Order: sequence, then structure tokens, then C-alpha cells
Amino acid sequence: MNYQKIEHISAGQFKVGKEQSSIYKAYLGTCLGIALYDASTQVGGMIHILLPEPTGIASAVFSEKYASTGVPLLINHLIKLGAKPENLEATIAGGALIGPVTQQDINLDIGGRSMDIAVSILRSYKIKTIKSETGGFFTCTLELNMATGKTFINPALEDTFKSQNRFTAPSMDEILNTIDQLKPIPQIALKIFRMFQFSRHHITDITEELSKDQVLSGQTLKLCNSALFAGTVKIDTLKEAVLLLGETMLIKSVITAAVDMYYNQIGTSGYSLCKGGLFFHAVGVASFAEKIAEKSGRPLLKEAYTAGLLHDIGKVILDQFVSIRSPLFFRSLYQKNENFINAEKKLLGITHGEAGALLARKWNFSDGLSEVIQLHHTPEKAKKNKDLVYIIYLSDLLMEKFHVGFDLEKMQTQSLENALDQLGFKMADLPELVDVIPINTFSNDDDILTTQR
Repeated sequence: MNYQKIEHISAGQFKVGKEQSSIYKAYLGTCLGIALYDASTQVGGMIHILLPEPTGIASAVFSEKYASTGVPLLINHLIKLGAKPENLEATIAGGALIGPVTQQDINLDIGGRSMDIAVSILRSYKIKTIKSETGGFFTCTLELNMATGKTFINPALEDTFKSQNRFTAPSMDEILNTIDQLKPIPQIALKIFRMFQFSRHHITDITEELSKDQVLSGQTLKLCNSALFAGTVKIDTLKEAVLLLGETMLIKSVITAAVDMYYNQIGTSGYSLCKGGLFFHAVGVASFAEKIAEKSGRPLLKEAYTAGLLHDIGKVILDQFVSIRSPLFFRSLYQKNENFINAEKKLLGITHGEAGALLARKWNFSDGLSEVIQLHHTPEKAKKNKDLVYIIYLSDLLMEKFHVGFDLEKMQTQSLENALDQLGFKMADLPELVDVIPINTFSNDDDILTTQR
């Protein structure tokens, strides 16, 4: 059996290669994906475009994020590897309107404008487009086989759901027992989290507590050396982490490492699309929520990051039932026009927000954080901390639309205008918000193997 390495091309990134045997793959929603290949030289590449064009001077630093600057960048890199524009063939996918769709989505037409710009640039280089499936209302994957040049566009959630035995919703006792049986976030991490949340800490207290848990200490140092927090300087001790990263960043890495350990109890047949998908999504939402809070002028940076990390903790509980009793159920929802939360409630008798709130109370989280966990899909219901709930809703929604590929959510968009208004934004500010979605949170190091087509 032959295997090929799959290299995931995340939003705002591109990759090129020559005479390679791997498969480049991008999960696409509103974003646009373009694969280019020169069969005569076996040179190819793929770009995952986030926006039509830069929204400001600073954003031009990441030119691969935009159709106007990223497509020429991709072509020039391919030419440097020996490709000839007249021999390149293009496959284009994505640019969808991920439902439910509002008139504002249609008016902004981010994916459509990215498509128009990309096609114009390809034509200027006289590059032939051999396959194009854009627009519509579905997420898809774009694949480029670097060994053959063949490309594939498939529904991201292709329905492999087969007939199942009748699903029996778990009782509340079963859910509570599952909460008790799951490996919890370490008590030391929860203590550090509360110290951080309420600003009742000194860095020596944090490092002393952390040193009591060797596993968590090791995971924290590993994360400190990742691209998310540092990635350039080797950090071997907690003391070095404090000196090189600073107090706040170290504490964030502790909390993130602990959440990773908790989310690791979820599989790939229920809520998550890939191993670690729920954690990847949580870190993305956390990082993005922090940026939204900063742009809105709300003094909620600490709260936004931790709330983003923890907003989906209820999925870990419910996944224990879904993955065993009705695997791929939520993937099948994408074949239907069904509200995610309503379907979850119908199937399980409880939503992941409600299950997460039970866990939040058990772990003595603040009322405000518990409210975020419970209501991040229905922010209008929030009473105690509306700003934070709306920040997490907005971050979650935009991550789902523009950073497809990690978990299953299907967020409702009816609250988008209210969220923007609550946080002091306008619909016209949406591209600028999309522009600060974290694109360097994850690298392509965690590649997987797949059977060769």
C-alpha cells in the first residue's frame, strides 16, 4: 500500500514544491483556494486566500492572505522553481456563502470579489483554468497531488454516514457521570487560571505551583517552544520562559497546555474533523477573540483569550456519546439545512453550551465565564457580560467561515449585526476584522498520511 503525506494549507498561507510526492490540501469556506501545476516540470503549489485585497498598510506584510497580492506571489515562486506560466494549469475552489446567509453576506461578497481578482490575474499571465467550483453554500476541500498534478474538489463533509441503530439520548445522570469520569483539567492549572483571571498572582507563585506538576510543566515548555508562543528561541526552563516570554504569555501557555490535555479526549467521528481539531479551533478562537477585544477597545484581553479557549469544553462531554452511538451525525447535518444547536438538543437532550456550563460550575469558573460557555451560540440571551459573549460569538463565527477544517459548528449568522453593534463595529468593518484572524497559530508540521488515490 502506498501512502502520501498530506500537507494542510491553512488560511492565509501558500506552499510550492517541485517533484514532490505529497498532497496539498485546503479546507475552504468563504476563503478561496487556487492550485497551480506545471506538468512538464512537476512544479506546483497552492494558496489559501482570505480576502480580496489588503485592508490597510500594516496588512500588506502578509501578502499571501489576499488575492491581489497572493496570486502573483504564488506564480512568481513557481516560476523561480522552473515553471512556465503558459504551462501552468489552475484549479479554483471556495468562495462560498456559508449558511445561514444574510443579505450582508451577499453585499460584502468577499469570496466572489477574491475570485474575480484571482481570475483576472491568472488571465494576465495567460494561465489556463481547467477546473473551477466556487460560490454556492457549502464548504469544500481542494487537493493537489504533487506527484501527478491531478486536483480534486470535494465537499469538506462528504456524507459517509450510514444507517445507525436508533440513538438513545443520554440521561442527565449519564452526562454527570461522564463529567466525573473524564480526565479533568489539572487542579494546578485551574488554580493558576483563577489567579490569572482575577489578577491575584505573582509570577513566583505561578512558577512554584506549576513546578508541582511535571507533566503540565513539560507540556507548557513544549508549547512555549511552539510557533504559537515563541518558536524562535529554545526555552528549557520555566525561569527562561518568564524571562523570554513574559509573565502574561507564560500564564497563557500554561492554560493553553492544560486545555490541550483536556480536549485530547475527543476523537474524530463526532464533533472534530481531525485529531486535535477541537483544540486547534479553540486556540484560534482565543487568539482572534483577544484581537477583537483589543480593536473594540474593551478591556477584556485576558478574559477573551481564556473564554475562547474554553467556550467548547461541553463538546468533550457530549462527544463521548456521539462518537460511540451516532458517529458522523454532525457531519450529516451539513447535507441538510438544519440548525446546529436545535439538532444537538434534539439528539442529545442538551447542547454543548449547557453541558459546558455544568462543567464550568463544577470547576468554580466565574458566572461571567460560565455565561460565555453556555450562550456563545445565542449571545442575545446574555445578561452579565454581553461584551465578552458577543466577542466569543463573533470570533467563533468568523473562524468557522474563514478558517474551515478543524471542528463542526455551523454557527448561526442572525446575531452578526447585533454583535458588531454591541462591540462598536459596523458591517463595513468586517473585512478589517477578518484581516486579523490569526494565520500563524499552526504550522504544517502536524501532517497526516493517507492512502494514495
